Amino acid sequence: MLKNGAQTKIARTTKREVPRQRGPYAPGVQRRQELLEAVLRIVARDGVAAVTHRVVAAEANAPLRATTYYFTAKEDMIREAFRFFAEQSILQIDETSKQYLDRDVSPEDAVSLIFETVVQESRNPNTSWAAEFELILAIAREPSFAPEYRAFQERVDEGLQLAMRRIGSRHAARDARIVLAFLRGFELEQLSRPDRKLWQRRMKADLRGLVQALIEGSG
Repeated sequence: MLKNGAQTKIARTTKREVPRQRGPYAPGVQRRQELLEAVLRIVARDGVAAVTHRVVAAEANAPLRATTYYFTAKEDMIREAFRFFAEQSILQIDETSKQYLDRDVSPEDAVSLIFETVVQESRNPNTSWAAEFELILAIAREPSFAPEYRAFQERVDEGLQLAMRRIGSRHAARDARIVLAFLRGFELEQLSRPDRKLWQRRMKADLRGLVQALIEGSG
């Protein structure tokens, strides 16, 4: 329970502004999204090195000229894939958070919110764990990709800090980093295991224990 019986509310996260799209018509916006979805599938399946205009066009069942129209170079496709991944993740977080708006919440609610967000990520090819880790590794080889991913990480960190602060943590920034490190480590571990049938139950139990320990340690 919250300290002194106080209960708090999880606030709506601020919507990320959608970047300006090339092409004035809806079909153009749709085609661009299809290409970015293709990039993320390729990245998750074969890694960043496999991304080329020709491979993306084939994956999206689009003409080669479509990829060169929207993305001048391979680096443009990777950079925009970072942004698209971040937008999709934030939209997912916002959608999951709706059920926790305008009502009292507890540490268990915070666990459920985080857990449900992770489950949605695992089911959405646009926010797959494999794609995310491949994109992170790409930064080591191409530092110019870092700003896009850093902005996304800051948004996630802000959301976790808010959740931890509002369920009683006195060290929200520290606790948010610990929770995020746990999530990343758990996701990476599950990717390395062929049989992941029990991961949801195991993860929620471990996350519940971690959040409880952090809150108790804040007293």
